[in-house]
Amino acid sequence: MDNSSFASGRPTWAEIDLSALAHNYRLIRKHVGGDVKILAAVKANAYGHGAVECAHRLESEGCDWFGVALPEEGIELRSDGITRPILCLGGFWSGQESALLQHGLTPVVYRLDMIEALDRQAHAANAIADVHVKIDTGMGRLGVRAGEVREFCDAVTRFKNIRIDGLMTHLAAADDESKEQFTNDQLSKFDEAVAIFRERGFRPTFIHAANSAATFAKRRTTDNLVRPGGSLYGFVGDVFPANIDAPQLRPVMSLHTRVALLKKVPRGEKLGYGCTFETQRDSLIATLPIGYDDGYRRALSNKSRVIVREQFAPVVGRVSMDLTLIDVTDIDGVSLDDEVVLLGHDGESFITAEVLGELAGTISYEITCGFSGRVPRLYKE
Repeated sequence: MDNSSFASGRPTWAEIDLSALAHNYRLIRKHVGGDVKILAAVKANAYGHGAVECAHRLESEGCDWFGVALPEEGIELRSDGITRPILCLGGFWSGQESALLQHGLTPVVYRLDMIEALDRQAHAANAIADVHVKIDTGMGRLGVRAGEVREFCDAVTRFKNIRIDGLMTHLAAADDESKEQFTNDQLSKFDEAVAIFRERGFRPTFIHAANSAATFAKRRTTDNLVRPGGSLYGFVGDVFPANIDAPQLRPVMSLHTRVALLKKVPRGEKLGYGCTFETQRDSLIATLPIGYDDGYRRALSNKSRVIVREQFAPVVGRVSMDLTLIDVTDIDGVSLDDEVVLLGHDGESFITAEVLGELAGTISYEITCGFSGRVPRLYKE
């Protein structure tokens, strides 16, 4: 990247490789086949990658559905021209019923009062509102409890302007082969719930349970929609169970900055807040214009490393709000303005979101979601 791109601003940026996103989508499409619909999870700003831009590329690839957490996220996609169906995975809040109908958003529902409010608004608009009912089979967050499905079915029949077009559940541990029995129990409970709905005369178009892990680890002929999230963005190590052959996904995001200052530091000097690092030799230390307000987490202090001139350099001292220090003593020819890769590839060297997540005591999802709005996203086709 030409440094002139940041002639009037800080040289810290994230690159989003939309061709890698398309590659991952096509790989998932090939795996599930043409009869299964794909709902791409683009909630949380597409896990930090940029929901609008990612959705446009995925829509051009033929993606069937998009998944958001909030109606607000769905409205943003609609306002930018996304036309495919959008499922609001977290449901909606009181007062948002009209917006759902206006923007053609399909909510996930799990309480009778939600359905009643939407039915009332749909009746007033002379419309039929599609919904997907979520069944809580063991995740314990949202959903109709599996043991209460019969009563729920009986109660929901009175709503005449609601069409239950989908039934879904969410798997708690599909990425963990040691919890396979728990996952199987969840799926059994879900199948029982689907059977009850059908016995009561409901004919949902979509039946879905699979997240990224289950899409590859739990093939089910009874389901006709999958909901990949992390796999679309190239996460592998903390997404799939170890007992399957993980798909050959490509990371979509990389994170870059440049050397802002080089300074010679003698042996025995302490660096950064709290004096947590002391040089063990005469050292060359570089200052980077990125910190934890950008999402380069403080937990990476004295643990992580970056890539400079295709070589690794350790992070030294505490990551501060706006700046980070690295030891470049062993990097031949290092210079001011050299590009630094904090996430991604440079030559044969690479750093993944999974590695950063493990170092920070979290997961890849939180790493990319955490890169803040002051880090510009640059999109590559």
